[in-house]
Amino acid sequence: MNKELTNSKFGKWGWSMIIYTALLYYFWSGIGSDGLNLYPDAFAKLHGWDSNQLLGFATPAGIIAVFGGILFGRMLIKTGVKKMSGFALIVTGILYAVFGFVKSPVMYLICLTAFVFVSMAFGLICTAALMGNWFPRKKGIALGWATMGAPICTATFVALMSALYGAFGISTSHVIMGCVMIVLGIVSFFWVKDDPSEVGAYPDNLPDGAEAFQRQMREMQEYKSPFTVAKLLKDKDMWLISVGFGMLWMVTVGVVSQFVPRMISVMAPVIGPEAAQKKALMMLTIAALVGIAGSYFWGWLDQKVGTKLASAVYSLSYIAALLLLIFAKIEILTYVAIVFVGLGIGGLLNLMPSLVISVYGRKDFAAANALVSPIASLIQKGAFVIMAVSLAASGGDYTMPYMIFIGIDVVGLILLLLVTNKCKGSR
Repeated sequence: MNKELTNSKFGKWGWSMIIYTALLYYFWSGIGSDGLNLYPDAFAKLHGWDSNQLLGFATPAGIIAVFGGILFGRMLIKTGVKKMSGFALIVTGILYAVFGFVKSPVMYLICLTAFVFVSMAFGLICTAALMGNWFPRKKGIALGWATMGAPICTATFVALMSALYGAFGISTSHVIMGCVMIVLGIVSFFWVKDDPSEVGAYPDNLPDGAEAFQRQMREMQEYKSPFTVAKLLKDKDMWLISVGFGMLWMVTVGVVSQFVPRMISVMAPVIGPEAAQKKALMMLTIAALVGIAGSYFWGWLDQKVGTKLASAVYSLSYIAALLLLIFAKIEILTYVAIVFVGLGIGGLLNLMPSLVISVYGRKDFAAANALVSPIASLIQKGAFVIMAVSLAASGGDYTMPYMIFIGIDVVGLILLLLVTNKCKGSR
């Protein structure tokens, strides 16, 4: 492996795009995923609504948002990252501010669905595309840094919004956070560069010769991908990647979303419910901090051994996490489980777009990712159904859902190992 492809010498503009992408991951993860730990109870207490009903709204909102990913993925080919991310951040910021003023559960559902739908544009589509444009060969290591935005969000967003709720109330807090996204959206039009050529830089910060570089840029601008939706729907690798990563994503969501309840169920009989909840939240924060290093680790491993093998290791790491959580009554295994859970938090957002780029190439990435990411996102929504049904059937025992997730993880691993090792798109 060329050492030039495994270092973090991205240049000042390259680092700038990585930081911007990390911010997109932060806000996307915060408002649409981590924030769901906070919204239902907060709005229920404020208005006297049913918190379980509000929590249930996350499922239809998430499913509808998947179609937003497909729509924005196709639009990106025409608009580019700068325009799409800028407008999407502004619209999402407005919707998020309005969300704080809803007066009925129906309006809650409509606003939640709307901002989760629009946020797919900057959080799922623009992030991967921008990293693919700037780092076609160093994609793994670049995504390793950029996806740190997700675990940083897990460690801070709920605490931040909780502090704002306490200091300013729900409505003002959402206006404050909405304005932050609007400002970032406006700044995007001046900050973001869709392609390194706009600032005289090189892809991967590796000059390959000015003439060849300019020719590649002209080809990118004039290129029309042959991978239409119809062609991709018939493509075996598109389905292998989508379903394979969708299953791994489902396992990740299932483990992380129920990590706190699982830890409480183990510790409450020993130290009491209140102390158990505080300790469980602390453990999740530690796992998220481990995830920051994990994001870089998966990018480094991707670059060193290839995306398919790195994905296999990722899959095996969550099998280990699940087994450790099954036997979490043994204290030392609980702390080892925190490490494995944390490592995986930022890994999938790194590995999935990386494999899409590997198979479809830089030029056809946007077309392929417009289907892969939404389909994988749709499949991961099954995590909540599996947890709810299996926990009800087992009387609250986590062994059954964890064993089911181990089986799903193995199937996902097999599907990803069947993905072609060749780039079928245009390089």
